[in-house]
Formats: sequence, C-alpha cells, structure tokens
Amino acid sequence: MGRIRHIDWMKGIAILFMVQVHTAAVVPPTGINVGHHPLAFLAAALGGMAAPLFVTMSGWGVHASAKRKGREGSDWIAWMAPRVSILFLCQILVNALFNENHGGRFEILTPGILTLFGVSAILMPVLSKIGTFSRGVLMILFILAPSMLGGHAGPEWSWSTRIHSDGLAEWFERLLINGTYPAIPWLSYTILGSLIADLKEDVLNRKRMFFVGLIFTSYTVLASITQNETWALTEGDAILTFFPANSEFVIVSATFVILLQMILDRVENNPEEVTVGRIMRRLEPAGRLSLTIYVGHFALLGAFVAMFGRGSFPLEVSFALTVIHMIVWIPISIAHERIAPNYSLEQVIRIMSRKLSR
Repeated sequence: MGRIRHIDWMKGIAILFMVQVHTAAVVPPTGINVGHHPLAFLAAALGGMAAPLFVTMSGWGVHASAKRKGREGSDWIAWMAPRVSILFLCQILVNALFNENHGGRFEILTPGILTLFGVSAILMPVLSKIGTFSRGVLMILFILAPSMLGGHAGPEWSWSTRIHSDGLAEWFERLLINGTYPAIPWLSYTILGSLIADLKEDVLNRKRMFFVGLIFTSYTVLASITQNETWALTEGDAILTFFPANSEFVIVSATFVILLQMILDRVENNPEEVTVGRIMRRLEPAGRLSLTIYVGHFALLGAFVAMFGRGSFPLEVSFALTVIHMIVWIPISIAHERIAPNYSLEQVIRIMSRKLSR
C-alpha cells in the first residue's frame, strides 16, 4: 500500500504553521495585538492550530509505523530506540540553537514538543495493541486531565518558570504535566492521530467525532459571548488557553484537525479537485521532512536573534519576514528530495532502525 498523500499534506501544513508561529513570535509587529488587526488574529489562529496538527500527524505516523508489521521484544527496541534517542537529542539541539542566553526562549534541557514525540514512541508499542474504543476512552481521559490537575499545570506561571527545572524530579514534572508540551494533555493528540489512522475507512465515526467537537466548539463561543470573556489566548484568562493547554482548547483544536483531515481526504480521492490536489502536492516533501525542517528553522531563528536581538517591527516587515520564512521551506524541501534525499534526520532514524533490526 502506498503513502496516503493527504497525510503528507497535513504534515506539510503542520510544519509550515509551526515555522509561521515561531517566526511571528521572533519578529512581532509593533503595537498590534490579536484583537486589533485581522492579520494578528489570523496569525494567532494558525499558531494555535500548528502544534495540535503537528502532534496529531506525528501520532498518525508513529502509530502507522508501529503497526506496519508485527514486532516482538528486540524488534520493538530496534524500532523505538532510534526514534526516542534522536528526538531527545534534537530537542536539546533546538534548545541550544534557540537558547534564552542568546535571545531565544529555551533552556538547554527544557522538555518540548520533540520530547513529547519521544514519549509517544515509548508508549506506542502498548497503544498500538489497544483497540480503537479503548484508545478513544484513554484520549478522553487525557483531555479531561487538565481540569483535574488544577494549579499543578501552572496556569499562573511565567514562561521562565515553565521552561526551567531544578533537578530530575522537576524535569519530569515539566515533561509530564506542566512544561511547554506536557504529556498530559498533549498525548491526547497522539492518540487522535492513531484513531484517524485506524478509522481511515470509517467515515461515519470520524463525522461523529467532528460533530461532537463542533457542538462543544459552539458552546465555548457562546460561553465567551455570554460571560464577556476572551475566547482564546496563548496564556491568561480565556475560555481556551495554550499555556497550559486546557481541556477546552484541546477539544476545539482537535475538532479543527478532524475537519481538515476530512476535507483533504476528500480532495485526494475526488477527481474533480485536481487543481487543489496539485497545489497540495507541493507540500508533500515538506511533510516528509518535518523533523528536519523543525530543527532547521530554529537554527535560522536562533541566528537571527543572535545577530539582531529581540524587538518589534513595522507590520509590513513583520508580515513579510514571517511569510518568506514559512514559504521558503517548500522549495527547499522539494530541492532536498531531488538532490539529497538520503540526508535528513528522518533518514538517520530509518538507518539506525535497520541496523538495530539485523
């Protein structure tokens, strides 16, 4: 069975959104916030979807890889060890490239989205053997967990507190419950990705998941209006918050992930959507190179802040820099696939897995 093209499209969209949100944070426009300009709102909306989509697609990929063939004992170690080790090392590399000592945002050992992927890989030998219903229940538990964690999730924390840990015990706290991308609740997206992979032929259940999410999304909008409370913020007092990710945010963002998957699945399988499909195919190489792009774009951002520092820019300059940095990875990934397809972090994982499997 060949690759499912719309999954690569979604991976491509996810990594480009990640580049966009990180670049926008490095070159913010002067005197503009989300409530005062449509471009700021659009950037915030795309940014809010970036990580959920990225983690969901990672969950899809690692689940599909884990189920591709039966494994036992040492085979699982050969599959898992390269992924976990490379992901954890890449997180340290990202932290070094974008370190707070040089104008960045991370400490050297800050757990992040790549360590979350590593945790997903560690758990996948178990998750891949669990049925879809049980995984669905587990996903709901992860979604509801922030409501039960209360202050342990650090809703009032500053960024510096969230990225810092004193000793191993606090590091595991950041990894699991109160870091930037803690396993609770972010593993819910990993499980969602695995469910999308297993329900690819079950359109009815995917639609049911979407409509339940849509009803809840409508409720959050209504609550925002009636309570005169901000609907969504990166952090602070709002119905949806990203740092920490509350249950409302997880449900709403997961709903949009499911919607995007259903739309692109239809585009891929509908002969009448030739034009859209042709455009989306440009994103496939970026989707297949998402880990390499993730590390690479932080190298560029780290170099930028080291040379120019952190500051705001005129709207036109901020917009241009953000869009250019996001779009440039499309031709780079296309050229890479044609010229040097064997040189990437993804290929390192494949080679290590093959060597350990012998």
